[in-house]
Amino acid sequence: MESSRVRWGAFLMLLAVAACGNTGDNVPLVSPIPDAGTTHPLLVATNRAPAEDPLERFSGERAGALAFEDVSVWVPADRAPGTIAFPTETPRPETQFATTAMRSLSGRAELLANINARLAEAPADEKIVFIFVHGYNVSYAAGLYRQAQMLEDFQAGGVGMLFSWPSSGRLLGYVYDRDSVQFARDDLAEVISVAAQSNAESVFLMGHSMGTLLVMEALRQLSLSGERQVLSRISPLVLASPDIDVDVFRLQHDAIEPRPDPFIVMVSQRDNALRVSHTIRGGHPRVGEGQDIQALQEGGITVVDLSTLDDDGGIGHTTFASSPTLIRIFGEVSTMQQTIQEAGNGQSASPLEILRIRAGNLLHPPR
Repeated sequence: MESSRVRWGAFLMLLAVAACGNTGDNVPLVSPIPDAGTTHPLLVATNRAPAEDPLERFSGERAGALAFEDVSVWVPADRAPGTIAFPTETPRPETQFATTAMRSLSGRAELLANINARLAEAPADEKIVFIFVHGYNVSYAAGLYRQAQMLEDFQAGGVGMLFSWPSSGRLLGYVYDRDSVQFARDDLAEVISVAAQSNAESVFLMGHSMGTLLVMEALRQLSLSGERQVLSRISPLVLASPDIDVDVFRLQHDAIEPRPDPFIVMVSQRDNALRVSHTIRGGHPRVGEGQDIQALQEGGITVVDLSTLDDDGGIGHTTFASSPTLIRIFGEVSTMQQTIQEAGNGQSASPLEILRIRAGNLLHPPR
């Protein structure tokens, strides 16, 4: 009995280290400070239930209907790239994330109208909708702050949209979160469909960790429902650190037609969170562990192997967003793309082509 307690204690400690990392639940309103940060407007679709605490806005409980929000997220300039400083009880906008405005949208029609209004103001090369789907153990606030951090650090353009599904935001909520993925599948498919109806050139869909399972389930649902036009609007599809069983992923992948192009999977053999997930499931590998990159390539997938990048805090599960090295590389890719475009009289190389030039050791193209 004592040895069993020790084993479970060690397991829970490992899980705590490797969790996706929810350390903040609040979305306080602050006044922006000139030259001290940037405000990023985000549209939000969520099937979380409203929280009792207005500072949390939405809880980890499940709601019977989608709600839509227009949120302005404050990102302070005084921070290291890739980091998020969650607001304290008395928020300090000089150094902490927060929000500067927030309002509810009446429904799908107003959501679509807001998407199109923002697209109309976007530069010609940024007319995309960027939908981000967070992972396990993530609160409403943490999802907002993560997407705003990525928009800021990777200098991403387009219309940012967060799909916030009802993760419990608790370390021991793994099984609840897994069930919430199934609960949220149809709602995410609907949100993708709304974005596909917009005037965007394409829908950039990105999931992280357990959120990649939700993304793949939603795309499979769209395919089985015959929504080929919606699927053809998704470009690129990015799965970061996918916490998906390799056999389940194969079935999902084969069921989606047409598949988004490019289809990108970011893996790492240093991902401690996926090692824990691997252990929980009796030793069966997760896609994001990158144990068979060749099989992914043969499935028409571009693989970005982040195993050599160890500057994301040591856990290896958020490298896609928090690695200063990766942020710098993508900044250089953006600069090179602009230079090539200017030198080529409007012609441009794709970001993947330039990434192959700049960091070929990370990139494994389809076979």
